Amino acid sequence: MLKMMSSENHLQNRLDEHATKIPGKPALIFFNSGKNNWDYVTYKDLHLKTQAITHGLQSLLLASENYPLLPVQQSTTLPGPRAALMVPPSVDFFALVFALLKTQVIPIIVDPAIGLQNLSNSFAESQPDIFIGNWQTHLLRKMLGWGKNTIKHNVTLSDLIRPDYTPTQTINPKSAKTSSPAAVIYTSGSTGAPKGVILTHGNLLAQLDLLRNTFNINPDEIDLPAFPVFALIDILLGITAIVPDINFPQPARIDPKRVVEGINRFQVSTLFASPILLDNLATYALSNASTLKPLKRVITAGAPAPVHVIQNFRKILPESCILNGIYGATESLPITSIDCQEILEETNHKTMLGAGVCIGKPITGVCVRIIKITDSSIINWSEDIVINEYGSVGEITVKGPSVTAQYLSSLEQNELAKIHEGDEIVHRMGDLGYFDVQGRLWFCGRKSHRIETEFGPLFTEQIEGLFNAHPKIYRTAVVGVFGKPVLWVELNAADKHIDKKVIIQELIQMAKNHTHASKIHTFLFKDKFPTDVRHNSKIIREKLAFLALEKLR
Repeated sequence: MLKMMSSENHLQNRLDEHATKIPGKPALIFFNSGKNNWDYVTYKDLHLKTQAITHGLQSLLLASENYPLLPVQQSTTLPGPRAALMVPPSVDFFALVFALLKTQVIPIIVDPAIGLQNLSNSFAESQPDIFIGNWQTHLLRKMLGWGKNTIKHNVTLSDLIRPDYTPTQTINPKSAKTSSPAAVIYTSGSTGAPKGVILTHGNLLAQLDLLRNTFNINPDEIDLPAFPVFALIDILLGITAIVPDINFPQPARIDPKRVVEGINRFQVSTLFASPILLDNLATYALSNASTLKPLKRVITAGAPAPVHVIQNFRKILPESCILNGIYGATESLPITSIDCQEILEETNHKTMLGAGVCIGKPITGVCVRIIKITDSSIINWSEDIVINEYGSVGEITVKGPSVTAQYLSSLEQNELAKIHEGDEIVHRMGDLGYFDVQGRLWFCGRKSHRIETEFGPLFTEQIEGLFNAHPKIYRTAVVGVFGKPVLWVELNAADKHIDKKVIIQELIQMAKNHTHASKIHTFLFKDKFPTDVRHNSKIIREKLAFLALEKLR
């Protein structure tokens, strides 16, 4: 188990410590589109803005008590003051997060890209007391009635920075227990309705330790994170984060030219990105004779990186740079890690034969086990549900200090995802996989995406890995229609003109010796697959299944 931080080193104190020890060090270096140049904010600057906002929040609310995490069986209404944080990613956003931590106001963080209906549902569920936004999000709040029955304070950033505040004022942050909720972060809803994940101070501290220890990250390094949450992690660790676009657009829309410029100009040592950004960076860099020489490590997450992306991206990296893929979720991150060189040299060959995707060995401090596949809830852990045989597919579960204990949702969702093991909670990932004899975890697809056929269950990643080996194919997705497997195909951009009948015959030939893939007789083509809003890398198979149903009626 990981050794937890002392009470003096809780999250709300981290920025204060950095502002004292490294006041002039840049916390964020970002491209300022208004100035058309790079700009920065130091740890002292960020601390002072946080203090001003904290003063405003303390003036807005009476001091609140510490709120322990609710047991799963009780009401899912989160106790304590909650704030819907609808401020676009910016320097102000990070200052607001730290100010909320200091005042023990629980931020409700929702990605606007999930859509207006999902946003409305999320605010109805989370019942915020405060709404912090800009004029655009306040306008949407009024138009759509967000939080009309619960919100007591509607404020902007300028409302919180009060004229009576002076930097010399003492701001005393409220203390927090490791079991106290720190934030509610909503999932992207790529496989269903977005769920509010309650992260405690202990969960976040454990995640920091796992990431730092697994990748040997030290405060002297420079990081370029593609997601706001990882920029926040950098600040908590005292690292400088390079942000090519302070608005943090979806990964597919990040300007690769600006990323390459940022890496080389500021000697970035770590890049954290989704596979789609790696793909775009490789395409841009290779066509412009650019490289990423300063990088020591690249960490990719959100979905397994396709082999052709790994191969192309390696071409622009220095030979000494480590390219790692990590597996995890909002509910628990990270869980496993794999050096992508191992994928290229060994595991991809097995993937092309239908083994699934190797996602590496469990990270030290995380307990990963495989259980029998069931769509029913499992209230209490039992060794009877565990699969110990190498190569046998089941549902992936995870336990450890970084694992969240509950959703801010109905009792049913918690019961379907959480298992009690003594005083600890085991999280069911909803993903299927197995361990090989070397102790590596292999990902076989989402449990909800498996196809129950007359010839047995079919697992998406095992089937798709075989077909993805076709040189003209960018990716594939298998879905079920009336119990029959249907394969969707997305061709490489340069190969979309090729006769699709020829491609189909070649795919049939590739699958002829595979027990399950050989049963696929229906092939459909789409120029671009729908993907998740957060990473732009996970295929939304539910939409493809609906489209297949429409086409085949």
